[in-house]
Amino acid sequence: MTTPPDNRLLTVFPPFPRFRLIRNRTALIIVDMQYLDAHPDFGIGRTAQEAGATHMFAQYWPAVRHALDNQKQLIEAAHRNGVQVIFTRIATQTRDARDVGRQHRLVGLPVPRDSYEACLLEELPVGPDDIVLSKTSSSPFNTINIDRLLHNLGIDTLLVCGVVSNGCVEGTIRDASDLGYQTVMIEDACAAVTPDLHQAAITNLKDAFCNCRSTLDVVAELATRSHQ
Repeated sequence: MTTPPDNRLLTVFPPFPRFRLIRNRTALIIVDMQYLDAHPDFGIGRTAQEAGATHMFAQYWPAVRHALDNQKQLIEAAHRNGVQVIFTRIATQTRDARDVGRQHRLVGLPVPRDSYEACLLEELPVGPDDIVLSKTSSSPFNTINIDRLLHNLGIDTLLVCGVVSNGCVEGTIRDASDLGYQTVMIEDACAAVTPDLHQAAITNLKDAFCNCRSTLDVVAELATRSHQ
């Protein structure tokens, strides 16, 4: 059972303000929703099957499905309201993955750029003006020029979701916040291997690095502010 937060901490560390979502200054970042780690029959899912360890992911795949359903709502809302959509994926720049980062090499995640595991899930409604970025690190801010890209687009507010909550999602949010972006974790559009790990990410991030909000809340605000 998750331990409830101690509200006395708010007397020492006040909560973050609620960041406003202004469409031409906001981007939706979908983290690593690809066949490597978001489908039970490929990547880590297939490796778990071959190792007889599918039970370790029994809670993960339903959570990914739930997150994906919410991500589709978010992407459609972003497209309707003129919000830039950015997908990150774990993938190298070379066909033989020789440029894979040390950390990904050590954990067995060299994902060649043309492999099926590098592909985004087909169910994601990727638009013609959406951006897909390949990275060889947990956070895209460490290995690609996303900070310059966001600066060029005039973006100062990031809506972040994807997998896994306590891994690449958390790393992305921490780095974005440290760089000065107003950052929102869309918690019901994220997934982790267990509910406890998902909750741990929320506990670590909320009011220290980001707002934590629901899909319905974000979709509603984007619609309200569609004229901006």
